[in-house]
Amino acid sequence: MVAETPAYNGQTAGVTDPKNRNKVMTAAEAIEKYVRPGACLCVGGFGYTRLPMTLIREIIRRQIGDLFVTTCGAAAAMECLAANGLVRRLDTTYIGLEGLQPVAFSLRRQIEDGDIELIEDYDNYSYVTRALAARYGWPFAPAMCGLGSDLLEHDNFGAAGLRGRRADGSWLHPSVPPRHHAVIDDPFDGWGLRPHQFEGGDSTANQTNALDEIRRSSAYTGRDGVKVVLVPPLLPEVVIIRAQRVGEDGTVRLEGVWGADTELALAAKTLLVECEQIVPEDEMRAAPEANTIGAHYVDAIIEQPFGGYPSAVPGYYDYDWDFWVNYSRINKGGKEEVKEWWRRYVVETADDWDFLLNKVGGETAASGGARGWTRLFELRADPEYGYNPHLKRTL
Repeated sequence: MVAETPAYNGQTAGVTDPKNRNKVMTAAEAIEKYVRPGACLCVGGFGYTRLPMTLIREIIRRQIGDLFVTTCGAAAAMECLAANGLVRRLDTTYIGLEGLQPVAFSLRRQIEDGDIELIEDYDNYSYVTRALAARYGWPFAPAMCGLGSDLLEHDNFGAAGLRGRRADGSWLHPSVPPRHHAVIDDPFDGWGLRPHQFEGGDSTANQTNALDEIRRSSAYTGRDGVKVVLVPPLLPEVVIIRAQRVGEDGTVRLEGVWGADTELALAAKTLLVECEQIVPEDEMRAAPEANTIGAHYVDAIIEQPFGGYPSAVPGYYDYDWDFWVNYSRINKGGKEEVKEWWRRYVVETADDWDFLLNKVGGETAASGGARGWTRLFELRADPEYGYNPHLKRTL
């Protein structure tokens, strides 16, 4: 049975002002308009939480490849793209499937085979600091993570010749900064570090003299003193995130775990937001302090209930652990075997309505046979918790 896709005429629930209809579109329209082969695509969400899977699936359906994918923690979404051979470069922090595969198998295979030609690595904190710099328009931001590790020893994008400018002054790659990082001596001599010595004999004062040892280090700069890592802003071409609710003008409200999505969204050249529901702006204005991203940042709104599946959307539904366990077995197969599975699972579906009705649960033996909306309703969150405490999460 193939789902009947609802007619789309530029309107959706809550959209009453004609001037806003150009923001509201289907996933197919948004991807066709904004995501091109070779684009620098930043994916929101973290772990198995609030992944923008409606848009990820549409990219897979259209087989838009040669992508430069960057993300703080949406490794599961990267795995889906990589399994379809759509990723060329990565700028990220983690490439595993939480609780199942420390390195997601398709990602690992694509890297080892050279299909993913480059991968740049940052620690999570430094990556978020890069997004924070972009959000506020800073030329760089300070961090101390990476010091003492080998993260600062590798510059894969630099080795590939992607950093710097051309003869005409344009950047070699608009989303690749001219340096991976820079290390400087702290001009404030560690004054802002904790613990700090206060006049009142505060108990948080330094009792170990470890800071004095740091001041004697000449690593990185050749001079004694506290060191600071400067990281460049994150400047992706297209950012895709998932939200619970979006106002008809584009006001975004994220609930539950945010991750770095707000910072990523405000770093974007183009921002695509998929959501559970579009609501009147009056509903968003009733509690303006709960809103996360202003409407003027948003270029496209895609409404798709349950579209974050198989990830969780706090307050709405939980992640499908059965799916991820089953998929972790599937993607241990050969490259073409895994790609063929994705062809049957997603590429052949007409859209996400078709996918949610006909594919959910069907590839997950542990779900007890529940399929489509029946399986999706099994995942619904308990309002008291924001997630579903009754799901079995066994291997």
